[in-house]
Amino acid sequence: MMETKVDFTSVYDAATVESLEREFARLKDECYLDHAGATLYSDTQIKNVSADLHKSLYANPHSIGIASSSTQDIIERTRYRILSHFNTNPDEYSVIFTAGATASLKIIAEGFRFRPHEIATSSHSGSFIYMQDNHTSVLGMRDVVAARGAEVICLGHDQTFQIFNERLSLCDSDEKQSSNSLFVYSAQCNFSGFKYPLKWIRDVHAGSLSTFVKRPSTRWYVLLDAAGFVSTNNLDLSVFKPDFVCLSFYKMFGYPTGVGALLVKNASSDVLEKIYYGGGTVDVALSSKMFHKKRQVLCQRFEDGTMPFLSIASLQYGFEILSKLTMDQISKHVFSLAKTLHHSLLTLHHCNGKPVVKFYSDSDYEDRNLQGGIVTFNLIRSSGEYVGYMEVVNMAALFKIHLRTGCFCNPGACQRHLSLSTNEIFQNYEEGYTCGGTTDLINGKPTGAVRISFGYMSAIKDVRTVLLMITKCFIDKPCIRKFPQWWENRKMEIDKNYRHFYNSNILDYSTSRIINNEKNTSDNLQNDFSNKNGHLDHINLKDINKIETQMSKCTLQRLFIYPIKSCGAYEIKDSWNLTSKGLEYDREWMIIASSGICLTQKHYTNLCLLKPIIFREQNIMKLTYPGMPAIEIPLEYTYTNSAEQPICQSRVCENRVQGIDSGSEVAEWLSLALGKPNLRLIRQSHKRQKKGLDKTELSFSSQAQYLVINEASVSWLVDKVSDDLNFEKDTVVHRFRGNIITKGCEAFDEMQWKYVRIGNNNFKVNGPCTRCQMICIDQISGEKTIEPLRTLAEEFHGKLKFGIYLTRLESTPGMLKIGDCVYYS
Repeated sequence: MMETKVDFTSVYDAATVESLEREFARLKDECYLDHAGATLYSDTQIKNVSADLHKSLYANPHSIGIASSSTQDIIERTRYRILSHFNTNPDEYSVIFTAGATASLKIIAEGFRFRPHEIATSSHSGSFIYMQDNHTSVLGMRDVVAARGAEVICLGHDQTFQIFNERLSLCDSDEKQSSNSLFVYSAQCNFSGFKYPLKWIRDVHAGSLSTFVKRPSTRWYVLLDAAGFVSTNNLDLSVFKPDFVCLSFYKMFGYPTGVGALLVKNASSDVLEKIYYGGGTVDVALSSKMFHKKRQVLCQRFEDGTMPFLSIASLQYGFEILSKLTMDQISKHVFSLAKTLHHSLLTLHHCNGKPVVKFYSDSDYEDRNLQGGIVTFNLIRSSGEYVGYMEVVNMAALFKIHLRTGCFCNPGACQRHLSLSTNEIFQNYEEGYTCGGTTDLINGKPTGAVRISFGYMSAIKDVRTVLLMITKCFIDKPCIRKFPQWWENRKMEIDKNYRHFYNSNILDYSTSRIINNEKNTSDNLQNDFSNKNGHLDHINLKDINKIETQMSKCTLQRLFIYPIKSCGAYEIKDSWNLTSKGLEYDREWMIIASSGICLTQKHYTNLCLLKPIIFREQNIMKLTYPGMPAIEIPLEYTYTNSAEQPICQSRVCENRVQGIDSGSEVAEWLSLALGKPNLRLIRQSHKRQKKGLDKTELSFSSQAQYLVINEASVSWLVDKVSDDLNFEKDTVVHRFRGNIITKGCEAFDEMQWKYVRIGNNNFKVNGPCTRCQMICIDQISGEKTIEPLRTLAEEFHGKLKFGIYLTRLESTPGMLKIGDCVYYS
């Protein structure tokens, strides 16, 4: 065997490593670590799919002809290929193509017969048992099976092991079976990566659950959720024989999406009934009478409508990629990476000796039979406070790390690992937590976690990148590396590869940074942030009148507009008009791709280099970009009637918006400047109202009409950023992309304001601005840094708030002028 490169585990030889580097060259600057969500397709796979579609003629398999016959052939060959991959054959299992694992579970929920045929009218019905640590799609089966008379039982993690560890009381095979029961569990938990024993399949069939449910005469069936297991593990159906197995192919090899399979053991197929039928699933049907006869072949009976035959034809190229490796190699590889990351994170401690990571696992990452390629955790500050997972998402984006946060559609495992009571979950929901939402901490407790998951093409450099991000952004230096006492007591020997990993000086832990919490800074300011909930209160005239009596401590120092959303600023040197939507021309335009999606600096940092200059007297806006000649566009519409206006559709912050296309000339200029084809510049065509709050008119701005930044707050934050970092402090104020820059206030005074008067204009404070990785983009160079987001998160315990939003109370035209006094209450 040729020696492998350092960037991959020793499981792969050099030839395999070279092949993987070639197939996934697009990962050179990316760190993709959400393989449990969807793994990646290879270059060769997609090229082969494309070539096949170019040269082949695939017709609807329900038609009759040469092309449709060819389609039918490839579908049947693919069924054989799937069964072969799982070491079984058509004599034992049938393959039903579905839209994915969820659709497969739905088939079982709707079709599993809990009463045998011969006693269908009996009151006896079987049990539906599932583990707490199951995917949401399994939980969705409960209401369906309950409506069909089944008893629904949830087993906790420890309870399940206790039941299966007890001595089996085998059921009598000669006893008449009065009902059918179903046990559902995951081969691998998608939350923690823990592998549940496949021998449970045999135990269930033998009746190990009968005593528990007090149904000695029920016949047991097993539904194995293998969607998260088979992408990195071998499922040998010649050894373990579940009655039903659900799969999603995009989890196995990335493409195609929207197609999965339900594997059904032929001997168990009679327990499935089919009520609904679609095209292609009946032998004969009458429209005038309630009569039809379903197909006799199992897969034909359940594959309603036209199958995704082009996607099914593409599956062969995914299996070809997997065939170049063994599933055993893949399993060893991802486990090795997960073990390395887990053990590495385990040793990380803050300068005060407190651990950096809180793990959520059911194994010690020493046994591949128990643990898959997943590491799930939350980060903890030196103070003992949790880091919200949204803060981790923002910092990970700066390192081009793609990971998953939340509960990963596994609420049971999430609740168990995070030690959340049922009442706490209800309370969290009342306070705004929803699945897939961004509410990551409630009352200091996490609502979800961070998940790192590896795939067969993952490399050691991915582990390095995660560790680099955590050590740079979330550890109080100097970092202490030590094993926890409980680990030392076990005297476990660390393997040579792991020890070499540390000794190779992969990470620089030498940087020392001790945070001195100054009086009246972080803790007090955190309380200020907590008092703002971001909701719009009713206008309080007494509070507004208080502004009259306030002495002005602040002045309007600088004024900016951003004519094109997410592009460079235009600084106003004297005065500027206010409209019903905000500062005139602010976020009036935006750049969209051919898909209609708005371009932002989150994905295209070079947008900040596109600078607009307003010439009001000439009625033009000039656009400049490095290396490009400038281009001019009119400030006013040139269309004589609405019928001439080319309307484009797009979305801003979940709101649908319409814009008027600015023409092909500027579109070509933008595409050439930004290096992305088919860009269009659109201008807002009508008012946009902020969704769900009030009737405030907005331009293409995301949240509110105006954003205020206090110069003193910026200076305070700049002083907190370590001097030894590559960080241009003189340009920090531009990173926050405020409209109104105030001078003369104390740092963070603005967080207490409710109402503001600037000149003759009255404003209401909407709340603080929540920050993301956008503030890490140098608006002069377009380069990304980890500051100031890291320091902001550290100083305010993960509350990424900076600046305040304003809404103007008057609807009449107004004006702001540099030097205007700023009053507030």
